[in-house]
Amino acid sequence: MGNHHQHQLEEDLSLNDYRYLMKQTHLTPHVIQGWYREFLSICPNGHLTKSQFIKFYIQLENSSTKKVESIVEDVFQAFDRNGNHRIDFKEFLIAYALTSIGEPIDKLHYAFSLFDKDHSETIEPNEMIDLLEKLCTITGQKKLYKSSATLACDIFHTLDLDHNQLLTRDEFINGCLKNDFIRRMLSPFET
Repeated sequence: MGNHHQHQLEEDLSLNDYRYLMKQTHLTPHVIQGWYREFLSICPNGHLTKSQFIKFYIQLENSSTKKVESIVEDVFQAFDRNGNHRIDFKEFLIAYALTSIGEPIDKLHYAFSLFDKDHSETIEPNEMIDLLEKLCTITGQKKLYKSSATLACDIFHTLDLDHNQLLTRDEFINGCLKNDFIRRMLSPFET
């Protein structure tokens, strides 16, 4: 009897997990269950490592390996909310749902997390330049700008309201919401 209960927990989520995920993602229990089964087929232990994440993300995004690998470290770090170097199902589903079907402000919160690599709650010019280089490579927009540094400088000029060479979360999100061009450039989750 104990083994049956253990097996059932592995095959399905708890009622509390469903409630939590439904509230966070606005997905139905049926959709959540489908994602959970797919997740477990790829990582039966319930966690995605970085290499499994690359493979899974390539399938989800229909992208080439080279393009995804150039940014996967940053995406992985943003999805790994608790910082344990693994992505559990809840982290994965919430992040994927928000970045795929979420509201623009939710997508921008995740985009901010991508840029804020040192977790200082600000984006520094070098963090933006580094990620812009990767984003421009992925999106094929590299040819539109002289350099990522020039683009970062222009973005900072527009969004950095107090001109301290640091973008706060509020400056980033509010600036992106007011400027469609910058939002599309800085949020890889925008369609």
